[in-house]
Amino acid sequence: MPAVPAIARDAFLDRLGQFAAWAGGEAPDLGLLLVDIANLREINHRHAFDIGDAVLAETERQLAALAPAEDTVFRIASHTFAVILPTVTQAELLPVVVGRMRTALEEALELDGYLTAAELLIAIALNRACRLSPLLTLARAEEHLAALRRGDGRELSEVLADSQARPDDLIRPFTEALHDNDFLLYYQPKVAIGSGQLAGAEALLRWHNPERGWISPEVAVQIAEDIQRSFELTKWVVHAAARQYRDWSRAGREVPLSVNIPASLIDRADLPGMINGALKIWDMPPARMTLEITEQAFMRDAEAGLKIMGQLRDLGCRISIDDFGTGYSSLAYFRDIPADELKVDRSFVTRLLLSPEDAGLVRTIVELARIFGMRVVAEGLEDADTLDCLRSIGCEVAQGFGIARPLPPAEFAAWADRWEGSDALARLPGAEAFRS
Repeated sequence: MPAVPAIARDAFLDRLGQFAAWAGGEAPDLGLLLVDIANLREINHRHAFDIGDAVLAETERQLAALAPAEDTVFRIASHTFAVILPTVTQAELLPVVVGRMRTALEEALELDGYLTAAELLIAIALNRACRLSPLLTLARAEEHLAALRRGDGRELSEVLADSQARPDDLIRPFTEALHDNDFLLYYQPKVAIGSGQLAGAEALLRWHNPERGWISPEVAVQIAEDIQRSFELTKWVVHAAARQYRDWSRAGREVPLSVNIPASLIDRADLPGMINGALKIWDMPPARMTLEITEQAFMRDAEAGLKIMGQLRDLGCRISIDDFGTGYSSLAYFRDIPADELKVDRSFVTRLLLSPEDAGLVRTIVELARIFGMRVVAEGLEDADTLDCLRSIGCEVAQGFGIARPLPPAEFAAWADRWEGSDALARLPGAEAFRS
């Protein structure tokens, strides 16, 4: 049986950006298809994971054969593939292309009579003249796919016509939401692996647009970058989190909070003053605020970045290196980072039980953190088997869907009231329950 294709969302976004950049000033339209095996979970549960894995592998093989260019097919989610169409000269013919692709896939994926047939959904987005960022292009396609899953998706011709009329339709709603404070913060719990006690929460941006529904946080952040409003968006997040801390504190609930700082801001001289002002306004002790900064951030301008991080730590805030292990920083830089915490990227945590190399890397990260006196937080915890592995290698804190999804404030408080510490951790499902 062929190997199951690996999920490669970051590589896909990089490739999508490369095609747009290569297009230059006379950019053609760029197309994006999302091919979703809507009932893969049902196939796995009714038959066997081997059957589901074979469906995934054959889907990738067929798409690679049908794709117009090399390196344009990526598996970006558990049962969703992306196909980049680098040069679309006749957009009106795309429905024909999609129809032929569907026919070829359905014939290739035809299973024996007693097996459940694969149900295919194919969504589309068109980036006219490559004006949109990769994340916005993906957001368009995901919006169409979500509508197809609900059963109310538009015809491909309507989607294509709409892309002609609305090239940058999220920018104005974003600007209005920022002006009107219409964003939300959800909170994902962090739990001590040893005791099971609540160790804090990460504040995560959410945006619900009345016309478009829920917009991906990554898209919101990318829009802020594109129109140079990242500082304003981050300021809103820091103030909202500090205000929430104050409200919970007054209600007798002490929850240390983490917020994400974009890489583009780490060398801004006014960042420490903005954060210090928010903490004072909302009466939040600096030690209860952790600033999560990606490993790549200080590589943009190491000298300036390290200086700003030092100032943030001097305020009394905790510094966390987010997505650790995904960057290419040297130990020479790492030695000088004024950090209190390392966050192991979820891509390593979710593969702990599948890859000895990833397990070895996480062990090395934990030992490295111990040498430098840092706490280690593992992202992406879903099951009891991974929890046992993290515990055995000395990881101290975890967060992930196995504990709780990000929750709005009232639901977070209710979850915290129900959380039973180590007893709740002991009831996490086994790893097999989370296989896709």
